Amino acid sequence: MIIASVTIGSGELVLASRCGAIFGYQLMWCFLLAGIFKGVQVYIAARHITLTGEHPMISWKAIPGPPSWFPLLIALPTIVVMPIAFSSISEILGGYLRELTGVSKNNDAVGPFVGFEFWENFWGTAVLTTCLALAMSSSQKMLERVSAFVIGLIVLCAVISVVMCQPSISGFFSGLFIPYVPDYQPWVETNYAETFRGRSPWLEVALYLGAVGGGTYDYLGYTGMLREKHWGLSGSEPASLKQLENLSDDQITWAKTWTRAAVLDTVVSFTSVVLVTLLFAGLGALLLHTEQRIPDDRTLLTEQESFLTQLHPQLRWLYRAGVFLAFIGTLYGAFEIYRYTVVESARALLPGWTQARHIHTWRNLTAAFCYGGGMIMMWLPKNIGGDILSKMTFGSVIGGATLCGLWCLAMLWTDHTRLPERLRMNRGLWVVTLIAGIAMTALGVQTLVIFFTPKH
Repeated sequence: MIIASVTIGSGELVLASRCGAIFGYQLMWCFLLAGIFKGVQVYIAARHITLTGEHPMISWKAIPGPPSWFPLLIALPTIVVMPIAFSSISEILGGYLRELTGVSKNNDAVGPFVGFEFWENFWGTAVLTTCLALAMSSSQKMLERVSAFVIGLIVLCAVISVVMCQPSISGFFSGLFIPYVPDYQPWVETNYAETFRGRSPWLEVALYLGAVGGGTYDYLGYTGMLREKHWGLSGSEPASLKQLENLSDDQITWAKTWTRAAVLDTVVSFTSVVLVTLLFAGLGALLLHTEQRIPDDRTLLTEQESFLTQLHPQLRWLYRAGVFLAFIGTLYGAFEIYRYTVVESARALLPGWTQARHIHTWRNLTAAFCYGGGMIMMWLPKNIGGDILSKMTFGSVIGGATLCGLWCLAMLWTDHTRLPERLRMNRGLWVVTLIAGIAMTALGVQTLVIFFTPKH
C-alpha cells in the first residue's frame, strides 16, 4: 500500500489521463508493461533481502570493476532527481489550488515569473511545507492507513465513471496488448503546437513508462523498509553464501515460503497501480480524446474533473477530495520512503557513517534535501528550470526507466553469485527479469538521446 500510494498520483492521475487524451487507447500497453516490469524489479529485490538479509545495494558492491561503481551509478542519479518529484507534484497541486481558490486569476507577471507561475509556486510551497510537517510527525502505521484510504477512494471513483462511460472493449484490449507507437494526430500538433512541436512520441512513451509505478528513488527505500517487516532474514544480520549453502532441506523450504510475503506484497501493490492507471487512461480516451482536450501545464488536473461531473455536477467535490488525498499522500509518503533510499545508499557507500546513532541524522538531512531541493526547483523561473512536464520527463527517463533496467540486469548477476543454486530464481523469473532489464535500459537510453538532442 505504501508503494501504491506513493506512486499513484502524478503518473496515474495526470499522465495516464494525458496519454488517453493524446493517443486514445493506443498506448495502453505502456502501462501494462510498466506494471509488469517494475513489479518484477521490486519483487526480485524484496526476494533478495528476504533470503539473504542484505540490501541489493550492498550486494552490488561486489560487481567486478572499480570499487562500488555500480552502487554509485544507481545512487547518485537517483538522489539528484529526487527533488523533481517534490517540485513537480507541488506545482501541479499548486496550480489546481490557484484555480479552485480563485486567488489571483489574472496572468500578470510577478518579477521574473510570467503568467500564473508565481501563484502556482505560492500554493505549491504551502502544499510542500504541509506535507513536510506531516511526514516529520508520522509513523509507518499511519502512512499505511492513509495509503489504504487514498487508494480505495480513487479506485471507487474511477470504476464508477468508466462503467458509466461504456468504453470500447475491443479498442481497449487492442491498445493493451498490441505495442505500437503512433504519430501525433493532426489536431494535437495544431491545437497544442507549443507543447508538441519537436517532441518525439517516444518521449511520451518514456514519460508514461517511467512515471507509472515509480522508480529507483522509491524502490531503494521500499526494499530497505522491509527490514522492519522481518520477513525471512530481512532485518537480521546478512547471511554469507557459505551459510546459505549449508542450509538443510527444511530450511530451504522455509526460506522459499518467506518469499511468498514478497510476492503477495508486490502483486497487491502493482495490481493497484496498473488498475488505477488503466482506469484514468481509459477515461482520458473516452472523455478528453474525443473532445480534443489535453491536460497541459495549466490544466494538469482541471480537465479530469469531467470524469465525474459527467455523472453529476456535485461529484466534482469527490474528485477534488480524491486528488488532494492522492497528491498529499504521494508527497507525504515520499518523504518517508526517500529517507530509507538515502540511508540504504549511504550504508553501501559510507558504511562508517551509518551506524545506528547516525540514522536519525541521515533521515533529517534527507527531508531537508528533498524539501530544499524541491523549493529551489519550484521557484526557478520556467525559462531556467523548465516546465513541469519537462522536469517530470527528465526524472522519469533517468530514475524510472534507465536505472530500473540496469537494476534488473544487476540482480541477475547478484542472484547467480550471492545465492546457492537451490535459492536462485527459477527460469521463468530469470527470463522475465532479463526482458525487463533490456527493455527499460534500451528505452531509457534511447529517450535520453532524444531528450538532449537539440530541437530544430
